[in-house]
Amino acid sequence: MSIHSAHQTCHHPARDITIVTLASGVGSLSTAVVAVALHASPFATLTTSGAAFMAVLTAGMNVLQHVNRNS
Repeated sequence: MSIHSAHQTCHHPARDITIVTLASGVGSLSTAVVAVALHASPFATLTTSGAAFMAVLTAGMNVLQHVNRNS
């Protein structure tokens, strides 16, 4: 390896996907807390938190795809 080699940027797609997934989990849990605070049924709490998880995950993955395409 030469000391004059060009610097290459390292992309970490696994890290980005993990961050989006964790953000989805936080959004899902916060939605579940709000649903429980509003005295929703267990089924309604599960469906709303699951829908929030999928919505945030989908939006985050779309943003990642857009950012990676423009890089």
